[in-house]
Amino acid sequence: MTEPGDDRDRLLSRKEAAIYLTNLGLTMSAQTLARLFSEGRGPLCSTVGSRAKYWESNLFSYFRTQAHAPRQSSSEPLLPMDKEIPPRPANDRLGLVDDTSAAPSARRRERR
Repeated sequence: MTEPGDDRDRLLSRKEAAIYLTNLGLTMSAQTLARLFSEGRGPLCSTVGSRAKYWESNLFSYFRTQAHAPRQSSSEPLLPMDKEIPPRPANDRLGLVDDTSAAPSARRRERR
């Protein structure tokens, strides 16, 4: 990720920052960003003169804190996106396969 002030990092206005976050999937208006800034809960914000400006890298970091890791059910806990998720077996689309169980053909024979 780029650091604030890096040549690839852009400084965005509050309106551009809202559009950037919305394009990432976190619907946000410029007014909401202003309110979050005043409450100390939003992305890091710099001022240039009297204008609020946001580094693109800080907006992406804020997005990562708001986004959660994928889950298969609403009963699963919300995990931060940064946390490593243990891989599931390829045939475990619904989370039903137990890694320690026998192969499907062996389970069918046991039931008979």
